[in-house]
Amino acid sequence: MGVIPRPRPPLAPWVPPPDPPPPVLDAGRLVSVVLEVLDGRRSGRLLREVAVPRLAARLGAAVRARTTRLMRPPRVCHPSRLVAEISAVVRRERRVLAVAARVEHRGGRWWFTAFSVLE
Repeated sequence: MGVIPRPRPPLAPWVPPPDPPPPVLDAGRLVSVVLEVLDGRRSGRLLREVAVPRLAARLGAAVRARTTRLMRPPRVCHPSRLVAEISAVVRRERRVLAVAARVEHRGGRWWFTAFSVLE
């Protein structure tokens, strides 16, 4: 009698390797830097280190003496690996306000491309 060949097991489907995690983002520090500049507590030059040029110019024009503080750590959502959207709750004088921002990872660092204090 002949040997009956065993059926080959089906090949496992190819699964691509997972994407690497997004670069480390310290959202609380970045948001705090912008808020401190907007309040006049830090130099406006710092905006050029954390925001794209058009946004840095717009934010630089909004500097006023006031006190704004984060009420809790910001929430971060990553719509893609190199983009993050940040939301935060802040207290400015006696008012509670929201902050909405978007950052993109370019050239080895995170840059604000949008930043709004929603009053």
